Amino acid sequence: MGLTAIRVRNFKCFQDSGELRLAPLTLIFGKNNAGKSSLLQPLFLLRQTLDAPQGGLRLNLNGPLYRAGSFAELVHAHETRSRVCVDLGIEAEAQDGASIECGFAMEFANSRIGAPPASRFTIRFPGRPSPRLDVVRGRGAGGPYGLAIAGHDLGAQGDAGFRILTTDFFPIIGEEPPRVGRPSPNRQAVRYNAHVAIEALKLILNSMRMVGPFRRPPDRRYEYSGGVQAAADPAGEHVVDALIEDEFRRKKRGKRDLLKEVNRWLVGIGGVKLEPIRRLGRANIFEVRLRDANSGQWAGFADVGYGIGQAFSVLVEGLRTPLGGTFVVQEPEIHLHPDAQLAMADFLVYLAMTGRQVIVETHSEPILLRVRRAAIDGTMGAGAEERVSVVYVARSKSGASEVQQMGLDDLGRLEDWPGGFMEEATEERLALLEVMAHKAERGVRSGR
Repeated sequence: MGLTAIRVRNFKCFQDSGELRLAPLTLIFGKNNAGKSSLLQPLFLLRQTLDAPQGGLRLNLNGPLYRAGSFAELVHAHETRSRVCVDLGIEAEAQDGASIECGFAMEFANSRIGAPPASRFTIRFPGRPSPRLDVVRGRGAGGPYGLAIAGHDLGAQGDAGFRILTTDFFPIIGEEPPRVGRPSPNRQAVRYNAHVAIEALKLILNSMRMVGPFRRPPDRRYEYSGGVQAAADPAGEHVVDALIEDEFRRKKRGKRDLLKEVNRWLVGIGGVKLEPIRRLGRANIFEVRLRDANSGQWAGFADVGYGIGQAFSVLVEGLRTPLGGTFVVQEPEIHLHPDAQLAMADFLVYLAMTGRQVIVETHSEPILLRVRRAAIDGTMGAGAEERVSVVYVARSKSGASEVQQMGLDDLGRLEDWPGGFMEEATEERLALLEVMAHKAERGVRSGR
């Protein structure tokens, strides 16, 4: 179970991104301000809407994960008469126990009062005989929602067997209500599969962990509040709390694993290991120390290299992502040396190979190179090219962002390589060689 595709229309810099395939490991590249983050922001919006519903089918634009501002700032070209559209593909388990693909299409309209409401909420089942299910808002600013299956209007809430609660974002799809004659078995199957698909998407979003590009720097002391926050933690505010929880509470049950796992990757990325968390006195104040893997010298967390502190949140949140869950990380390579970026790539591949879905926004050529190598050296197993998705985002001449998906062949080569993708370093090397050749030629002519 996981995300298989995403598409956005009339969303910020995208008029239409086209459908983007999401693999167990997806890498999103592009220059600054190209629109890479705009492919991830719909996931942040949906997650914070689940955490803090806005009264039914309404999108929370200003939660802790992404502050989008107003609808005019969210919609493409600030055209408030347009609808913002977010399409997601997922895998779910159908009524017959088989794994099926489900497609969600959500349209949001401007509202003079409150959060933008969904004007249409659609679930499709590609490749199966089940027709689509639509929850559609009626005409007018406050029109009621109605349910349709296979284009057949079944009526409004209550009569049509569905509900929209103020305490939940997603509609609740119930059984076929009693009607004149027998209920339709086909519509019953659609309702059941739609219910399963909604629950699967909610589980994907609720189990999602995220790390943004701006993370909390290390402190000298940490005050433990007595529990780990369940909400997403993009700034790494609670990663040390997670270690403390693991060290002092889980060890009573013989399940202390997180510190050991973090150290496994910290050595490769920064050449250091975390020491057991130290409690200072009887208060809930703790100190984090790291020890150099070569010299054995220790240092406080606040005194190690900045890159290690930034990578720390990526490691902890990645490892805290449950199996089957999704880990979204922006710029995991920030402040890391190229060698350390290679080790970070190994970590991201490890997460994807142990049952997590990993979506990465990055500028790192070393990460791309290591992932390509892992796809062909046996690290990712047979058919590894299907487990990796590489995406390039660029601005068109009109100013709208465009997405190009690059395939990976069985030799690790990128297919459909777009112009401008990571060409700067190659061009600089060629320019350097040309200058060196000219300089050497002038030296020969002058007799030097």
